[in-house]
Amino acid sequence: MIGRFESINGIEGETETLFTCSLRLIGRDRMLNGSITHKVDMDDSFEVWMDILQFKNGEWIQGNIKVRTRPCDWFTNYFGKFFLPMIKDSNLPPLKDMCVFPKGEYYVQNIKLEPQSWPTILYRGLNQFNINYVRNGKKAGGIQFVVELEESKL
Repeated sequence: MIGRFESINGIEGETETLFTCSLRLIGRDRMLNGSITHKVDMDDSFEVWMDILQFKNGEWIQGNIKVRTRPCDWFTNYFGKFFLPMIKDSNLPPLKDMCVFPKGEYYVQNIKLEPQSWPTILYRGLNQFNINYVRNGKKAGGIQFVVELEESKL
């Protein structure tokens, strides 16, 4: 499977925004560059909600992946497995230090989408990932990105 980033945006919090991002896509390869700011430590008082939507018949519909988990599980089993391997140039903490994820500003540079290890159940075509950090049932910030996935051409 191959893919490319189509868009990326920060998600505002409902009553407060504790997690922000200033990210952009550059170049023909649509590489991700910018910064992510955690204004507080992300501990078990938070949840991470990830919804993957698929673009079908002109509209976004809920896909077959909907995750509700705690930050340590998120960073260990989802972010660490599917996203961290794409990040070659960053000051993100090592995976073993992401539970509790420390507050701070983190940069990422030249991230190219590499979905080869992603689950095969993902829809080929446009997929929208909505990742929200939630505390006390209210969204406190997050990230939304759209990727296009297709089969590898050999």
